[in-house]
Amino acid sequence: MTHLALERLTELDDAAAPDDDDSAAPALEAIEKPLRLNDQRMARVVEVLREAGARSVLDLGCGAGRLIRELLAERQFERIVGVDAATRDLEMARDRLRLDRLPERQRDRVTLLQGALTYRDKRLAGFDAAAVVEVIEHIDPPLLDAFAEALFARRDRRRSC
Repeated sequence: MTHLALERLTELDDAAAPDDDDSAAPALEAIEKPLRLNDQRMARVVEVLREAGARSVLDLGCGAGRLIRELLAERQFERIVGVDAATRDLEMARDRLRLDRLPERQRDRVTLLQGALTYRDKRLAGFDAAAVVEVIEHIDPPLLDAFAEALFARRDRRRSC
């Protein structure tokens, strides 16, 4: 991330004209804006999902729907399901995404589900990809093993690795 930020700053410096006029003002404003790591993180997650060819995506621990909003902007993602344990966060996501105002075709791409990430849930089967962004720090340490088991457990335990 540091290298990316420094490269971006270098590009902005190169783009700024050395004249005495105000032509460099937009570049300077861009440099002075704080780098939003969350924006970079979300963009990278979307990029990885796009490159992986995912068409159906789970956002586990979706919170207020930040990643879902980014995924909705990409036509490639035909089915997007956000899961969160907190019903209040799901309400915030519904409001942030303005699901009630979206065209039906867009609205049909999104489903919000209440659920715990520490239990296997059959509703979450069959997706191309799952994103777990900024979630682990919110899981109580004694529940981390249950989370890992629910997320990564093999479907058929009779098979050997």
